[in-house]
Amino acid sequence: MADEYEDPSGSTMAFRAYMNRQEQEQQAAEPAAPTKSNLPLIIGAGVAVAVVVGVLLFFVL
Repeated sequence: MADEYEDPSGSTMAFRAYMNRQEQEQQAAEPAAPTKSNLPLIIGAGVAVAVVVGVLLFFVL
């Protein structure tokens, strides 16, 4: 007696639905990542500009 025909796309669709559900649950469970502050970058740029201006003034004067 022949086995019943099982549509392979049915199991693929079920697997995709399962994976999508897993991804949604993970995203909902993870807290939002805190945004990084640009303050250290701004301070570093200001210090670099001050050093360059200081060196230029030292050589000019």
